[in-house]
Amino acid sequence: MLKLKSRSGNVTPIGVQRLTVRYSGLVALDDVSIQFETGRSYAVVGQSGCGKSTLLRAICGLVEPTAGQIRLGDNVVSSKTISQLRQYIGYVIQEGGLFPHMNAWQNVTLMARHVGWSKSAVEQRVNELSEIAQLTSDQLGRYPSELSGGQRQRVGLMRALMLDPDVLLMDEPLGALDPIIRRRLQDDLKQIIGRLKKTVILVTHDLSEAAWLSDQIILMSEGRIVQCGTLAEIGTQPASQFVRDFVRAQRPLELHGAQP
Repeated sequence: MLKLKSRSGNVTPIGVQRLTVRYSGLVALDDVSIQFETGRSYAVVGQSGCGKSTLLRAICGLVEPTAGQIRLGDNVVSSKTISQLRQYIGYVIQEGGLFPHMNAWQNVTLMARHVGWSKSAVEQRVNELSEIAQLTSDQLGRYPSELSGGQRQRVGLMRALMLDPDVLLMDEPLGALDPIIRRRLQDDLKQIIGRLKKTVILVTHDLSEAAWLSDQIILMSEGRIVQCGTLAEIGTQPASQFVRDFVRAQRPLELHGAQP
């Protein structure tokens, strides 16, 4: 029997315990342990192939661990529990991952309609989320091909939030956008994260973006967590030469208080 909070209660924490994931002998995650506290925002950063996206996919049950476990509240994430637990997890990927044959409204409301929400409940939630995401009813009537990249990303965020999940996972949600649109959405996303008070885990290559959107930064390398902390802590007290080099490679960070 799953033990989950009511949606009016506190946000459910996530515990990752000695998690290892291997693909055909290649180690993607190597004995990773970390606790994601309730209502806080985290950014997972690192070079391509470091395991950050695999960590996110494992949390939402898309990757089966080779060893270790993930707990959502009192529940172990597994093939037996994930179909129910996914209602408590919102997941956003690049370009929103929208179904091209559905318009934006249909994409956003897909899961709510699947689990049997009433028409009035669906309409009320869409109205709430369209205000948060700053999308009009006209835009929600369009198909993904008729929307800009930024609009598609906002639709993807609405879809992830439709069931009012405890946890919001975002895998490079702004990575495919041009710099001006990306900066604007960074500002909007920061306001949304602050307003929702959910547990948020963001994957990004951009350390400056990580610092802007999160309370804590988790830096990964070769499937392991090498340092956690604020940008200032990572910039001024690097745990290794790799951390020092990673911070130095991203020049604009002085604007956020780090002195690599």
